[in-house]
Amino acid sequence: MSKTLAQSKPLSQAVAGQGTSAAEQTGSRLIKSIRWWDGCVLGLAVPGFLFPSLGFSVAALGAFGAIVVWLVSVVLGAVQNNIYAELAAMFPDKSGGIGIYAHEGIKRYSPIVGPLATWGYWLAWSSVLSINGLIIGDYLQSTVWPTATWTYFPPLIGTVAVLALWGLNVLGLRLSTRFSYLLGVLTLLPMLLVMVGPFLNGSLNYDNLKPLSLPDASLMLYWLYLAGWSAYGAECNATFGPEFAYTTREAPRALRVSSVFSIFVYGLVPLGLVGVLGTKGVAANQLTAFDPALRAIIGSDTNLVIVVIVLATLILAANVALIVGTRSLWQMSEENLAPAWLGPLGKYGVPNRAMAATVVPQIILMWLFPTSPVAILIAGNLGYLLCHVCALVAFILLRRDQPNATRPIRLGSSWVTIAGALVAVNVLFVIVGNVVGISINGFNSLIIGVALLGVGYVLYLARDRARA
Repeated sequence: MSKTLAQSKPLSQAVAGQGTSAAEQTGSRLIKSIRWWDGCVLGLAVPGFLFPSLGFSVAALGAFGAIVVWLVSVVLGAVQNNIYAELAAMFPDKSGGIGIYAHEGIKRYSPIVGPLATWGYWLAWSSVLSINGLIIGDYLQSTVWPTATWTYFPPLIGTVAVLALWGLNVLGLRLSTRFSYLLGVLTLLPMLLVMVGPFLNGSLNYDNLKPLSLPDASLMLYWLYLAGWSAYGAECNATFGPEFAYTTREAPRALRVSSVFSIFVYGLVPLGLVGVLGTKGVAANQLTAFDPALRAIIGSDTNLVIVVIVLATLILAANVALIVGTRSLWQMSEENLAPAWLGPLGKYGVPNRAMAATVVPQIILMWLFPTSPVAILIAGNLGYLLCHVCALVAFILLRRDQPNATRPIRLGSSWVTIAGALVAVNVLFVIVGNVVGISINGFNSLIIGVALLGVGYVLYLARDRARA
């Protein structure tokens, strides 16, 4: 964006210059209210997704294996996001992110892929609400109310947290983004402390990283399958692309900047966490390993500070999940992939009905599985990885089928080959991940994941018949 353009037009006029103001005035389109740096702040939530899975990966893979898995996964995610940058600029009026891109590229070949990809994407992101809600409840139960032994205490606290975020987001993305700035500052603190603190104060013990060997290849692939749920998450910036003031420039920039930041976080946080606590220390605190790590780094006399920054990280991640899930479901309705009643926008340009349909099932999940946040993660991961596969395939097909389409960003031809390689890698993760997952957890997670995808297809059929 040129300096002259930025200074000569206020945000509302600049938005009108993109030809969307009339639609916004009628309340039929999402309001352009954020800039690329706002997207990066919202993207700060992605490292918070390490909370529910990092500890479990260390316990399963050992220190070195977990560090390698998270670093490889986040680099793959960053490469994919560079591809999604082209798609985000190609479809500036499409909310819903990579699921919608998958639908756009494949719909001429199959009517089934779009509903499954978009529904799988929505499931994965919306499940963060129930996962983080339970972790928030569990964390507060263990640190603030240790005498509260009621099994349903975590889902009760999680429900309150999710309902509060719902009430905030009804008032518009701009207000939610400002709230995210506050949480983002608090989120950066624990990340930076774990990334840098151990090297500065000598709390990092290099012996904790040994042995420098990797576990069985199939187990590594299983965890690369699970890690994608978290490490690929910077693609969230594509989901609210139409709400950037200058979508074709700012959505790609937010995608790329968030990806680079994620590489540093996912590379250094596991190193610092394990270096301070050791494999046994992390394994003993699988869901809340950041808490004892921060205490070891900055001292045990700062209990309140640690509680606040850990909660801020979890809430920020849940808030972004609500934003992404809502936009995804709303765009599905716009594309005739979900019931039409989800489509109307509220007073502040927010898809209120889509938001309600995102929140309520996650509250129910918290009460159905009050002690199993990771089980929810595994069940939702199938659709998320398949959505990435479909989006990458769509990129390849769009290059072939629409070679002359307007592409404000056009990657070199080698990226078509890279996209094909990423498709193969992610398919390998899905196949091996589920085979190994069955041997570890049985068929339950796979059956639930397939059944949840089936629900999305049933809703699509219902919408399709209603249109007939």
